[in-house]
Amino acid sequence: MLRKILSVVLMLGLTACAGGNRFVLLEDEDGSVGAITVENTAGAQTLESPGVAIKVAGAGTAPGRPQEISQQEIDETWGTTIGASPRKPRTFILYFIIGSDRLTEESRAQLPEILDSIKEFPAAEVSVVGHTDRIGGERRNAQLALQRAEAIRRLLIAEGLEPELIEVDSHGESNPLIETADEVAEPRNRRVEVTVQ
Repeated sequence: MLRKILSVVLMLGLTACAGGNRFVLLEDEDGSVGAITVENTAGAQTLESPGVAIKVAGAGTAPGRPQEISQQEIDETWGTTIGASPRKPRTFILYFIIGSDRLTEESRAQLPEILDSIKEFPAAEVSVVGHTDRIGGERRNAQLALQRAEAIRRLLIAEGLEPELIEVDSHGESNPLIETADEVAEPRNRRVEVTVQ
């Protein structure tokens, strides 16, 4: 999260203002805020609040005092750049009834949210990865995980998503959310992870 905030801040900071550069701290998509220290040979200032900017006149001049700027100024100055930034991928976890490729009712209810999320991405790519718990043999679990992923792929296609935008894979029992011994039924491992980016 902090890396993403820093990349946004640094990208915005590279926009030259009269007589130097300005660095602005923004909220992450989830509303969280990190911090950044702007430092050169003449001094340093730390930004910890969103919508606060620091101006640096040059390499030999200390960074100025943090000053709040309006959302309107942020939009006017950097709106195009912010709008061109890629959206953060979203991952959804769908759970299945033991030994089957049938979704639980709770997971079936998530499908509209996944479809809405796909529409938010201008050129969406969707990764669908199937998983199982450790009940049964490794080969059978790899097949079951693939069946689960393919079932979700079919549902997405039935809702209008182009088949070539969907990548399907199976991890079988090899990538559990919850580590268990062999032959232990763990509902949270019987899943498909759908990542939209």
